Amino acid sequence: MKEKTQYFFQLSGEYPELSFGELRAILSTFDSSSNVVLECKGVGVTETTKDCAVMTVERSAYVKEAALLIAKSTDMCGLIEYVKSIPLHELLDDGETFEIRCVRCWGAEHDTKKIEIELGKILLNCGKHVSVNLENPNKKFVVLATPYKLFFGLSVAKKKKKEFYDRKAGRRPFTLPSALQPKIARCMVNLARVKPGGRILDPFAGSASILNEAWLLGYEAVGLEIKHWICKGARLNLEHYAPGGPDIINGDARVAPFRRVFDSIVTDPPYGRSTTIPTGSLTSLLEDFLSKLVDLLVKGGSVCMASPSNIDMIPLGEVYGLDVLETYAIKVHGSLTRNIIVFRMR
Repeated sequence: MKEKTQYFFQLSGEYPELSFGELRAILSTFDSSSNVVLECKGVGVTETTKDCAVMTVERSAYVKEAALLIAKSTDMCGLIEYVKSIPLHELLDDGETFEIRCVRCWGAEHDTKKIEIELGKILLNCGKHVSVNLENPNKKFVVLATPYKLFFGLSVAKKKKKEFYDRKAGRRPFTLPSALQPKIARCMVNLARVKPGGRILDPFAGSASILNEAWLLGYEAVGLEIKHWICKGARLNLEHYAPGGPDIINGDARVAPFRRVFDSIVTDPPYGRSTTIPTGSLTSLLEDFLSKLVDLLVKGGSVCMASPSNIDMIPLGEVYGLDVLETYAIKVHGSLTRNIIVFRMR
């Protein structure tokens, strides 16, 4: 078994609670013994392996960076004094180069330049022949400076800038006014807690946002879309972003042609001003669909779905054998707020 050590994770400020939920979901899926703690707003800490920490950043939508935890303190002086007392030379080899980057989060007022200079001096005098290189260093150290605590660590993974940019709704070959953006879709797939290689169904596939992200994460994904013209457009997106990947079928979610083959259902049902619903009522559509879940999911399968804030999905799900694991509210635009709910089939 690979050695476990403490790592801290910088979370996105877009949706703080959702970001932490995604971090927790990924870690529980790939390292069931980990217990992630929200140390302070925007920073999660857990004991895990380096491989798992790196993979968490790579798979996530809202986890920005992971670092091996070296020290933490409530103030700058305490952090500097503690770092002086620990064997930093163990983290650097002779001749290696390094950089130190201090990031202020959540309105923190720490002097980032001073922190970088003081920690740089300690590293330069750690007993190894090392030097600073801001262009292409061998090791990258990071300080997360929050209003509550400072975290100092050795960065092991950092989210690529604009990773989701080319898959945004407005840049796709085909889009819809209500299309789910790729970061939300990616996060929902992670919240479903499916093991690698598992099967995911999106019964209201739309422009294939969820199918794309599920396939990119290594899942076997299938979608249903009742409108032929949308199904045709979704295939253009799949051919562009996931060639040879997910399949989408022109069909009705209420009479899905599958039997207990999916580990999870991840979906964003149709709603909004520009959406037409076959039953005329979103609630009746969801009731029709939820009543068929037992025929679609394997035992203990999960459901991660979005819904408008004016529909209480929790009692509706419970009627059809679903236990709620967690819920999140996210503002989309104007008056539209989505609830994201994660269920587990009894």
